Amino acid sequence: MINILLIDDEKEMLIGLEKIISSNHDYNVTPMQNPKIALEMIKNNKYEIIITDLKMNEISGIDILKSAKVNSPDTKIIMISGYGTIEASVEAIQLGAFDFIEKPFTSKKLFNCLEKAIGKNEKFKRRNDGEVIETEGIIYRSKQMTEVINILERIAPQMMNVLVSGESGTGKELIARVIHKLSNRNDQPFVPVNCGALPENLFESELFGHERGAFTGAVKTKPGLLEFANQGTFFFDEIGDMSHPLQIKLLRMLEDRKIRRVGGQKEISIDVRIVAATNKDLEKEVEEGRFRKDLFYRLNTMQIVIPPLRDRVDDIMPLMEYYLRSLCEKENKPIKNFSSEAKELLKSYPWPGNVRELQNLIGRAYYLCSSSVIQAGDLPKYINKNTAHVLRDIINLQYKDAKEQSIAEFETNYLTYHLKKYKGNISQTAAACGLDRRSLHRLISKYNIIYMEKDQEK
Repeated sequence: MINILLIDDEKEMLIGLEKIISSNHDYNVTPMQNPKIALEMIKNNKYEIIITDLKMNEISGIDILKSAKVNSPDTKIIMISGYGTIEASVEAIQLGAFDFIEKPFTSKKLFNCLEKAIGKNEKFKRRNDGEVIETEGIIYRSKQMTEVINILERIAPQMMNVLVSGESGTGKELIARVIHKLSNRNDQPFVPVNCGALPENLFESELFGHERGAFTGAVKTKPGLLEFANQGTFFFDEIGDMSHPLQIKLLRMLEDRKIRRVGGQKEISIDVRIVAATNKDLEKEVEEGRFRKDLFYRLNTMQIVIPPLRDRVDDIMPLMEYYLRSLCEKENKPIKNFSSEAKELLKSYPWPGNVRELQNLIGRAYYLCSSSVIQAGDLPKYINKNTAHVLRDIINLQYKDAKEQSIAEFETNYLTYHLKKYKGNISQTAAACGLDRRSLHRLISKYNIIYMEKDQEK
């Protein structure tokens, strides 16, 4: 029997909710109209779930939430309100609320929320500590990623914009797709776009669309990606690379929920949920004038920080085994496991390229392996020597400097390897690395990598 404390100072709402919830005989409901008494009940009794109204005369739902988190930290708190706002739901979730439901709502939505809270809903089911978990394609075992997923599950049903931050290769787009899948918009389009992949003039046309004759080559009217994503989720990858003029237009769209095609006069209403991602420190970008402060606040309603792989070592082995298993299922070459030496090397490596680097490395080792077990010799040389040279070269550096040096060394070796593999062909190299041509050229210039582009060879 699941014990539920139901708190609402409106008598009719309290009676109605009690009747609905009690129709399921698995739930033992205790209704309470007086929130002051409810605070004492929370101190003296054990409840698996507390459902509380947000706006009450003397004591708010936030007060109930804070008290419950102190006196009964394992209790799931569900907030309900007829005055639901993004700010209220963000505050409730940040303080530890399990979910936030806005009135009016259906009994089905309420029961789905209750099932999610007690773990009956398989999509949200929690597992034992240390067990490998897969949530909508994300493989993890660490406490850090468990916390991230817990937050995703709570914010996904809300309309709030989300900013996903993290280093390159941590899986920011995958996180965005999970938000979409767990949202109420999951039957509508998910449209991703890389803000650094196209020149500004082309990017504006792709984003907002254009009218016939708007520019040379515009032979017909073309709706933009934002229109295509209407009612769904739009994902701006690397939002920190967006130009200032486009930042202004995006801000206007977020404020007015309307867009205007390039060369057009008519405003088109748009309803999209925005998820943005960046590997930059946007607050620093704002301070230095490269990113608009007002746009940052619009996007940063809720921020999700994806920890780098080196900070969640418990996820390395599950990810290695997952990618190896996927390759074995795809290719006709069974490989059972990794040798103990290979495992230790991979676990001790700092993974500056994060999950993307790990996936590429496992693929390389799989194809080079000539036995049923991946050996240390199947790994790249920089992995085999990594532990020794990291301790020798960077152990005495400050964390920031050590990190930058490791990343620079990895990126130089990684890009050099692929440029050699594809004989300097930028398009093929970029595709193999999961980069666009512009980003690849920027990294080549940054590290002064010497190569000869294939189409220039004679």
